[in-house]
Amino acid sequence: MRRFGFFSVLLAVSLLFTVTVSADFPDMPQDEKAKTAITNAVSNKILFGYEDGTVRPDANITRAEMASIITRALGATTKADISDFEDVDPNAWYYPELSKAFYMGALNGDGNRHMFPNNNITFQETFTILSQVFALLPPYTRTSPAPEPLPENSVYTPINSRLYDISAFNARSDTEGTADWAKIFVAGVIAKGGCEGISISPNGYITRAQFAIVVDNIIKNYIDEPGTYDKLPEGNTIIRCDGVILNEVTTDADIFIADCVGQSKIEINDVTADRLVVRGCATPLKDDKTPENESFGISISGDYNEIRIIQPYIVADVTYANYKRLYTAEKTSVHLGMISD
Repeated sequence: MRRFGFFSVLLAVSLLFTVTVSADFPDMPQDEKAKTAITNAVSNKILFGYEDGTVRPDANITRAEMASIITRALGATTKADISDFEDVDPNAWYYPELSKAFYMGALNGDGNRHMFPNNNITFQETFTILSQVFALLPPYTRTSPAPEPLPENSVYTPINSRLYDISAFNARSDTEGTADWAKIFVAGVIAKGGCEGISISPNGYITRAQFAIVVDNIIKNYIDEPGTYDKLPEGNTIIRCDGVILNEVTTDADIFIADCVGQSKIEINDVTADRLVVRGCATPLKDDKTPENESFGISISGDYNEIRIIQPYIVADVTYANYKRLYTAEKTSVHLGMISD
């Protein structure tokens, strides 16, 4: 179990605590990596067991189930209008989850008003979702037009004039058959270590155990308790609650702020990290497109290789942050700080 906290009280005294949730299912896999990953996924509310007491590690995941998993994991609540999709039943259990997943950019349709909610989801579709949600795309440079010939181990996307490095993708022998549109997303998950310990089949269906392993490789730590944190364990961390203060934390990993974190409900003070990925802290909306206010959603100070603000309606102050790269979504507002060399 990786749910943790260094919770500072009164005179900034830090207390380490660990919460463990039982995941003693009769059908748990014997493989230790899969068993650990499923235990962590259940403990951190990524996966749940079934009413019959099983966890079904070898079962496939439908696209609708994936929508439910992702929105629950990040606490997403804002819904999009998905009434134009012909194969999405507004009375189905998954309708609210699909609408939230669509808004957050996790699931999209096929361009022909179909979302295929009952289809089993493939590895490459899963990796596309994870790459978009956690901003895992591989390194890229901007160039236009496309260089001829393309450099080795690269993919060019003309829609945004980006030349992506997919050397991690090409280094594996199990990526053959990946669709062209999915290569950069699969490459991003691989480059971040998401596929360590498993073999992939890009067009094959991912199982619950395999998905648990991928997520466990990407996210190691979950902050679900408010408090002041002055250090983090190794690995990437996701913050999933209000009232968290990161104070002079130093890590060589990524920090993610989940969708459920409210506007101005978190502090990032003098933090040093590889990447800070902000999904939460958005202003509430009066309707689908009108924010209630333009107050700061988050103030960031410290040193980062990247700051990524990837959801709309987030107002960020990075005046006291040093960073090499800053990426923002549409409909965000950023007060810029210094850019390091």
